[in-house]
Amino acid sequence: MALVWVVAVPMEGSAQNPPKKPRPKKPTEKRTKWDDMDIGPFQSYGLETQLNGKLWRPALKGLNIKLGKNASLCFDTERLRVAAAWEGGFIKLPTGRDGLEGVPKIIGNLAFTTPMIPGWAGPRGEWAEPNPPVINGKDVYSKGPLPRDWAKWRGHYTHGDQVILSYTVGASGILELPGFDGGIFTRQFEITHSPSKSPLNLLLAEAPGAAGKVDGNIATLESDGQVTGATVLNAGVTLKAENGRITAEIKSLLPTSQFIVGMWNGPAEQLGELKDFSKIKIKTRALTDMTKGGPAQWNKPVTTRGRLSLVPGAYVVDTITVPEDNPWKSWIRCSGFDFFEDGTTAAMCSVTGDVWIVSGIDEELKELKWRRYATGLFQPLGLKIVEGQVYVLGRDQITRLHDLNKDGEADFYENFNNDISITNHYHEFCLNLSTDPEGNFYFIKGGNLRKATVPHHGCLVRVSKDGSKLEIVATGHRAPNGMSVGPNGELTSSDNEGNWVPTSRVNYVKPGGFYGHVHTAHRKEPPNDYDKPLLWLPHQVDNSSGGQVWVNSNRWGPFSRDLLHLSYGKSTLFKVMKEEVDGQWQGAAVRFPLRFDSGVMRGRFNTHDGQLYLAGLRVWQSNGARFGAFHRVRYTGKPVHMPTELKVAKDGIRITFTNPLDATTAVDDQNWAIDQWNYQWTQGYGSKLYSTKDPAKVVGDKRQGTFGGDPVAIKAIKLSEDKKTVHLLVDNLKPVMQSRIRFNIMAADKTVIKQEIFHTINRIPAQ
Repeated sequence: MALVWVVAVPMEGSAQNPPKKPRPKKPTEKRTKWDDMDIGPFQSYGLETQLNGKLWRPALKGLNIKLGKNASLCFDTERLRVAAAWEGGFIKLPTGRDGLEGVPKIIGNLAFTTPMIPGWAGPRGEWAEPNPPVINGKDVYSKGPLPRDWAKWRGHYTHGDQVILSYTVGASGILELPGFDGGIFTRQFEITHSPSKSPLNLLLAEAPGAAGKVDGNIATLESDGQVTGATVLNAGVTLKAENGRITAEIKSLLPTSQFIVGMWNGPAEQLGELKDFSKIKIKTRALTDMTKGGPAQWNKPVTTRGRLSLVPGAYVVDTITVPEDNPWKSWIRCSGFDFFEDGTTAAMCSVTGDVWIVSGIDEELKELKWRRYATGLFQPLGLKIVEGQVYVLGRDQITRLHDLNKDGEADFYENFNNDISITNHYHEFCLNLSTDPEGNFYFIKGGNLRKATVPHHGCLVRVSKDGSKLEIVATGHRAPNGMSVGPNGELTSSDNEGNWVPTSRVNYVKPGGFYGHVHTAHRKEPPNDYDKPLLWLPHQVDNSSGGQVWVNSNRWGPFSRDLLHLSYGKSTLFKVMKEEVDGQWQGAAVRFPLRFDSGVMRGRFNTHDGQLYLAGLRVWQSNGARFGAFHRVRYTGKPVHMPTELKVAKDGIRITFTNPLDATTAVDDQNWAIDQWNYQWTQGYGSKLYSTKDPAKVVGDKRQGTFGGDPVAIKAIKLSEDKKTVHLLVDNLKPVMQSRIRFNIMAADKTVIKQEIFHTINRIPAQ
């Protein structure tokens, strides 16, 4: 192995090396529970800081790494460069919307930065990438990572409190260990060279306009009395100082080479310190040995006791109690989960960045054991287990977690796919994570509430089974909080009220479809129409939609193979009744008589017990009482009295119930009421309720607390022979965005059924 010691001295006062300033005062911003967490040795997040008094964001997909107690470093996982390093502390996490709005800021003194360019030269020695990031005032856009033939982020390993970076440059494999020692920021490398023997070119520092010089084994850039310098102790590395950059050419003299880069900034008169430093001999360690799993950090399990429902009913809500009181003060806000094959163990991610493993999910829930499995992920809002491996969706990538030494904690955070484009806007969450029968992954990405600036704003996307390809399936989403994949590959999504979204909507998604939000249409010309949703839901009923889940269990009552919709805002669950009329989908929703401790967003059926499990959190507009909750919706076997099917007929509406109805109350028109209204699809935020007869007349306004529409006369009511289907006869039934059907009847066993159905009619059948 060739041993190289490189010292780079970034120049103070350059574009990427601002002058040293007095140590800033401790942040006076409000605190959140996030500030009290032991978040582990790293935190994946974008980063914000000040450069020469101006707002500057060094990385959108940053891996912020603790280097002991007094220094930190941010590595850009798209450009594969050290974006910034600083002394004095770690990062101040954002506080807006309980940590989901805003960008972290550094705590301490910025030592050096680098521009948003590749950290390694390309295949032909070039530095300019084909699709570079865009900086427009305070907005920063990245259209994706470097081309794979140039470089690829593989992920990072943890070894105790150390983080080892792994990536490729061309065909060469790179392991890198950041560190800090005696005021020196270090980067230790272990490179497995490609057979081509082509040299690699590493960017060490940049100081535009500075005078470059190479004197013996020291290269410098000097400007205004400040020096950026580098020294090399091995002939296999050649330093260059030209065009305001110091670069290192690394020749593949041996199959594997090791070297260390040290970074420090100082005045020109102290250049002698650099010469003295160049004489230090450092022993390197084999980084490969640190990629096999390190010591456990979170090896103390936390035990909770679940709660079984004491409320009678056909469906009841049990609670899988999350470990809110834990040794690391982890703020658990449940944002995604899935079950391992045994069905009694699940993985749960928190939007704060953790993944937990919980066991003991049995009938009694008496002893739930929680293990902290992973930390530091970037706002994870989806999780899927495939063949025993945990995949987590963050804003930056899909991460596949590996427990290399089988000690119950993740040691390798593998980049399964990071092709998603990203900006610094807080609203661009990546949500849900599902797979289709072929093994492809799906998730949905929010928009930036303005005109789309990157290719994936407001899109439902598919990632191939092997993670090699990401492609857009459908566009036009604003603030989706979920989606689903059905048993036959059916796709659904939901969206929330806002610009171009008059109220919450649930979509039956078709490839190439556009679902209303013009800013994320990704069309050459703004569309003047949209693909109609499966159904609309009034703001008063579902002010913030969650995801959907398909019933794939025959042990959950009468709703096998049906679609369910989750409400984050109202902490409740809907049964969806769908129909296809002449190629157009439409449907209705009715609420289950259930409430949850938090807004519900993610749902899965457990193949072990056949029951529905729901998870969610409380951050923005939700009536949930807790920050995070995990529930089981258990079918008790008691009779279910709910609508299960709704069909539109030329002469009215047919509603089928799960059990026979009382013949007297079911056909009494005093027990039924229908009113209807439309919304306006505009750039304005949401919509009032408008008359179906007079499109300009307002019949309801959430801001004024009015809710209702035009009454619809029911001419007659018929009951089927089996007493399960009610036929509401209505004259001149027409398409309408929102119909509300209210009823107060009894089942044949005299159980009172008082509910309301929210229905969308996109098309009337010809017969």
